[in-house]
Amino acid sequence: MTATWLLASSVMDIRKRSVPVWMLLPGGIMAIIVSVYQQSPLFDILGGMLPGIVLLVTALVTKKAGYGDGMVLLFLGILSGRGSLLVFAAGLLLIAFFSLVLLALHKVGRNTRIPFLPFLTAAWLLWCSEQL
Repeated sequence: MTATWLLASSVMDIRKRSVPVWMLLPGGIMAIIVSVYQQSPLFDILGGMLPGIVLLVTALVTKKAGYGDGMVLLFLGILSGRGSLLVFAAGLLLIAFFSLVLLALHKVGRNTRIPFLPFLTAAWLLWCSEQL
């Protein structure tokens, strides 16, 4: 269910360069329901939300990150606990590698904006496959 939501949000992020609120709501609702059902410890939930909070503050202060990315990471933190830090780091590594390749091939410039959500989705899928 989470993977489907992430993939749909990623497609929207690629096409429109933003994720509408109506696409974020199902993820938030799902995260809350799952955390209540699993009776996740509050400390794990708060620790998992930290990368999302950092990304939201970064978006607010610098305008260099998207609010949708921060909200998605916040919801993933509720779902995965402290594993969200690994998902965030993996997403950053994936986008950095992709950006370097595009820069080396002269396909983008220094100030080109690349959507982060597809890389966050790929990192989530890698993290989930490792959990199985």
